[in-house]
Amino acid sequence: MAQKKKANLTLSDVAKHAGYSVSTASFVFQNNPVVAASTREKILASAKELGYVYNRRAASVRNDRSQSIGIIVGGFSNPFFGRLIEAIEETLSPEYTVIIGNSLDDVGRQSALVSRFLENRVDGLLIVPSIDSLANDLALPIDLGVPVIALSRFLPGLEIPYFGLRDEIAGELAAKHLISHGVSSITYFGGPEQMFTRKGRKKGVMTVSERHGVKFDTKWCADTKISSDAAYQATVELLSDGEPPEGVVCHTDAIAIGLMRACHESGVEIGSEVRVIGFDDIEAPFSLPALTSVFVDASEMGRVAGESIRKVIEGVGDKNVLGQLFEPSLVLRNSCGDH
Repeated sequence: MAQKKKANLTLSDVAKHAGYSVSTASFVFQNNPVVAASTREKILASAKELGYVYNRRAASVRNDRSQSIGIIVGGFSNPFFGRLIEAIEETLSPEYTVIIGNSLDDVGRQSALVSRFLENRVDGLLIVPSIDSLANDLALPIDLGVPVIALSRFLPGLEIPYFGLRDEIAGELAAKHLISHGVSSITYFGGPEQMFTRKGRKKGVMTVSERHGVKFDTKWCADTKISSDAAYQATVELLSDGEPPEGVVCHTDAIAIGLMRACHESGVEIGSEVRVIGFDDIEAPFSLPALTSVFVDASEMGRVAGESIRKVIEGVGDKNVLGQLFEPSLVLRNSCGDH
């Protein structure tokens, strides 16, 4: 017969029932990997039999930790951010509660979110910096000693770990593929001009075009908001003033889809007259024609960044970790004439 449950159970009661020390029982409920699997199972079985519920809030007060981590991204409509957040949550749960904030790519809103997270004593912050961010905009949590990691968008002048893509190499990879199809002109299209990622990718495209003697079309090197609608409107305007270049590297899949829609409506054939490459490879398979895209592994980026901030918070990782740059790869479809 199961033991009768009693009120005011403590961790000490569970430890005694299982035959282990209180510290070992505490490690189990903190998901500390030092505890053997068999020991963990016995302690959890005792807790279940006694009806004990671990008070994580009380434990966090004792440890001066909230067991929560904040994530700030620039918009929930971007599927790349959705995969990134999902991977971070899966990596950090159940030890940490992940609190998500949407900056809408606005620096003021981002600062307000950072302040609110700090008021709630988050143990760390993972941030996709808003487009117009400067290093000083993220100085407060760093000054307070809260671990901060930048994701996807590099912020110059900020000495914190950064997890993102090798943007210049990615631009080179896309440009080389277009040139292999014999294009005589090429450009980089879309995304806000001031973004570090756009600058890196654009530089890669320009480097390869210059190396191969292919014209880089500055007229079509337009900056836009990161949306299909913005790209569509910009393309319609540009088409009214002349033909597009033969090869276009777009800042995201969404931007490429907007450009292709405008070209299609104007009778410009994608895959032959204009060859198009996107970035992220999330929406790419569902466009018409299916979009060739530079693959950015958002899930792996989120997993690795999540593990990194966990180790720093728990004192088992290098606080001076530099982060990680991920290698790009190209997924071939029909928008470049590939099959």
